[in-house]
Amino acid sequence: MRDFVTPVANPTRRRFVRKVALGVAVGDATESESSRPRRTPAYILRYMRLLCRSWILLVLVAIAGDFAYAQPPTVSESAPLLGSAAGDGAFRTTVAEFIESELRMFPETATEQGDHRFDDRITYQTQAAIAGHVGHAKEWKARFAAVDPGQLSPANEADREWLVLNLDGDLLWDEQVRSYEREPSLYLPTAAVYSLIKRNFAPLDERMRSVTAREKAALTNLGAARENLKPARVPRVAVDIVLEEAPATLSFFHDDLPAAFASISNTPEKQQFENANAALIEALKSYDQWLRTQLEPVARGDYAIGADAYRRMLKDSDAVDIPLAELDSIGVVEMARLQREFRQTAQQIDPRHSPAEVEKALTEGHPSSREVIPTVTAGLASIRKYVVDHRIATIPPNAPPPTVIETPPYMRATTFASMDTPGPFERTGEAFFQVTLPDPSWSAEQEQQLLTFYSPVNISDTSVHEVYPGHYVQFLNNRVNPDLVRALYGSGANAEGWALYCEQMMLDEGLRNGDPRYRLAQLQMALLRACRYLVGLRMHTRGMTVEQATAFFEKNAYMNPHNARVEALRGTGDPGYLRYQLGKLMILKLRADVKKKQGARFELGSFHDAFLRQGAIPIKFIRRAMLGKDGPLL
Repeated sequence: MRDFVTPVANPTRRRFVRKVALGVAVGDATESESSRPRRTPAYILRYMRLLCRSWILLVLVAIAGDFAYAQPPTVSESAPLLGSAAGDGAFRTTVAEFIESELRMFPETATEQGDHRFDDRITYQTQAAIAGHVGHAKEWKARFAAVDPGQLSPANEADREWLVLNLDGDLLWDEQVRSYEREPSLYLPTAAVYSLIKRNFAPLDERMRSVTAREKAALTNLGAARENLKPARVPRVAVDIVLEEAPATLSFFHDDLPAAFASISNTPEKQQFENANAALIEALKSYDQWLRTQLEPVARGDYAIGADAYRRMLKDSDAVDIPLAELDSIGVVEMARLQREFRQTAQQIDPRHSPAEVEKALTEGHPSSREVIPTVTAGLASIRKYVVDHRIATIPPNAPPPTVIETPPYMRATTFASMDTPGPFERTGEAFFQVTLPDPSWSAEQEQQLLTFYSPVNISDTSVHEVYPGHYVQFLNNRVNPDLVRALYGSGANAEGWALYCEQMMLDEGLRNGDPRYRLAQLQMALLRACRYLVGLRMHTRGMTVEQATAFFEKNAYMNPHNARVEALRGTGDPGYLRYQLGKLMILKLRADVKKKQGARFELGSFHDAFLRQGAIPIKFIRRAMLGKDGPLL
């Protein structure tokens, strides 16, 4: 996902390719990095209120006409990318059984991936349920670890290794970090309910019945929160963020959700929904009061997960096993390189002003609030044409562009722009490019601060990251990948690294004809990710404070104090937001190694297509597939 504050990271549930946001979705996402059932993001203060009812109507109208450019695979159709070995058949049967067990255990995940058999259920967070999650992960990790690698083709062996890492990641968050004792936002049902209304995958009354069931079930999790959350382990900032989000959360259930079902007549089922919704609203108010009066005054946990957990997180989520000190040194070198290039580019644009002044001037010519969506929409066609004409990456010719819409309710405070793509089981291929607009209640100064993000140079950079050839093109490839392991389970460093790589690569390949204004915008966003890289490492392993992180973003990414603090706060709950730059650097290293091996035969578009065909698995495994062996990632 492309934004300042993407809702991705702390993967308390299975990491999936999409949103890698973060997010996966993939926001500056999509998530995304991604995670098992997505919870309401809780990384920053909620300064924006929820969208009004008109937004819900817009989405329902926009998704009324389904299109299909390719049919997604089914669990039974899951197949490896290439090769055949003695143990492949039994392994794929086991994989299909595993995926089915995951979809049943984590129903919100099934919904997001387009499997709607379990839309009337949620993932419980009671002690018994968490023990079940742990047992599930241990059982399947042991089963996959016991498979003989010598009996598998290379693609299946990579899948096996990746699944073992994924499952160990679940154990990291459930056993070692114990997120359920630390994160008040984990128990909020916003995402689980919203996923049922954002796409027209079933008749409205059927989806209303599912919402009713999930709202009733959500009461159990709100009760479990009071038992699970430990004052000694809950960071006070995590409580503060949820309390700031509370009015927006309540507004969603009080206003926007009923508006989505306004066209349904007053039947007994409609009354059941209204009763369940009213009960949930009261439970959310009670939870807010409990957090405010009982938990916040005594919350004293540390947001840092510690060096041991951080190392394990990198290995589990991205197959990266590099010493933390070495990673920090790499980040320092890259930051210095970007700073030099930023200063040189700013001087090329206007040598009379400082780099910060030049960057600020570029953001002043932006569209009005009502012009943002049509402006973003209009710009996509030319970028797509450039990708196709210059053979940057293959885009299915009959795949329509994503629909540009306003950012949905529970994400407005945590993203400037993001892609929302359907999962591989969804029969509609409809995707949304979401952009955040100012809250009507904001002051003129606040509105202008947000709209600077939509200057022409930033819109171009964001569209490359999110759509062409970034997240959306990767989604088009993942959606039709016959190997469901690679379609469902994704590495955040792969997905976010690919999108960030695309920002630089497209300008390198001639987009915008070498205009230094566009390069400066790209470099500013690269500096933001370079700061995230170092801040994530240092907040969680070296004691960096929120205040120190805020100052770091201000100094090194040319951010104003407000946005810098937002980024710092996100870092408290998103230890893995180094993934953007980490992934980009690994892709650049892979490209250089493939080019060296192929010599005169190297062709950039072919490299990109080969990379995307591998799915969003860790880059380590893509290196192995493309080069025939493992090697240094950086």
